[in-house]
Amino acid sequence: MNIQSRFLCVALLTAALCACSSNAPSFPSAAAMPDRTTVSLARGPAHVHPDRRKSWFSSERAHKASPELFVSDSGTADVYIYKLPKLKLVATITGFSQPQGLCSDTKGNVWIADTNSRTIYELSHHGRLENELTDKTGFPVACAWDPSTGNLAVMNIFGTASNSGAVLVYPPNSLTPSSYANADQYYYNFGGYDKSGNLFFDGRDAGGNFMLSELRKGSSSAQTVQVTGGTIVFPGMVQWDTTKQDLVVGDQSCGSPYESCLYALRIATNGATITGQTALQNQSGGPVCDLVQGALLNGAVAGSDFNFCNSTPSITALWPYPGGGAPSVYTSKNDSVPVGAAVSK
Repeated sequence: MNIQSRFLCVALLTAALCACSSNAPSFPSAAAMPDRTTVSLARGPAHVHPDRRKSWFSSERAHKASPELFVSDSGTADVYIYKLPKLKLVATITGFSQPQGLCSDTKGNVWIADTNSRTIYELSHHGRLENELTDKTGFPVACAWDPSTGNLAVMNIFGTASNSGAVLVYPPNSLTPSSYANADQYYYNFGGYDKSGNLFFDGRDAGGNFMLSELRKGSSSAQTVQVTGGTIVFPGMVQWDTTKQDLVVGDQSCGSPYESCLYALRIATNGATITGQTALQNQSGGPVCDLVQGALLNGAVAGSDFNFCNSTPSITALWPYPGGGAPSVYTSKNDSVPVGAAVSK
């Protein structure tokens, strides 16, 4: 079965299951978060129009391999593949339910957390379906790849029984994960491994307050990382910067509910200190409204601006990092509600 047919079947099966279920899960609510449920966005998706067309692949993807940017779009339920650095669209993969956070592995494959279908898909560098994992305990919104072990970590924003979320860690070639949690954390969003195999992930407590946690390699539970030097409001991307040896954490509500930025954190045994802030601009020179997840790449951060707060279209772009400012290149042809980003090398 080809990938187009495979994803069409997944979409139809998910729709059938939803239609047959009369006991939809009731999710916890917090006064400060009226519309933040199974989404990892700072604002709930608007104008959701699933793409019912077949997947499309450009003939260019069969040529010499080059770095590519994968972008998930919860508004169209698609995943786009762009050739870097010019952001030329080379594939549109349809048939997902609610694709959100992405991560790439050392083979160049990209993993996609499809929240509503509770499935994590593995796609090859060229977009071919390689594997899929079923999440039986929660709603996956993001993932992280550990190059030191080959483990895949999946962040469940919360559980299927209206309980708190968790991190699921799948060993290589395994369908059975181990579950880890921080007792003080309720919502689990994005994560990233450092070079030693320690996993950092952000989220919120039951009251909606930002949290950063660390699952140290070999540990059975995660611990809270106390952040000083500034305030992070709403969780965004988490990625280890191998160049500067620090942790990059995104804030989807940086100083304003309608502005995103990135923070560089120096990690120490007693916590983390914010040492730098990167402000990003849209194509009109205003602040980026909602960069949910970005990916570091050679002095740049690649990702998308879900521009729900301005009159300009949403874009997928490359911004200088850590300098920030205006995008060096961008495209506004495809995005509806862009969420996740991962670079496949």
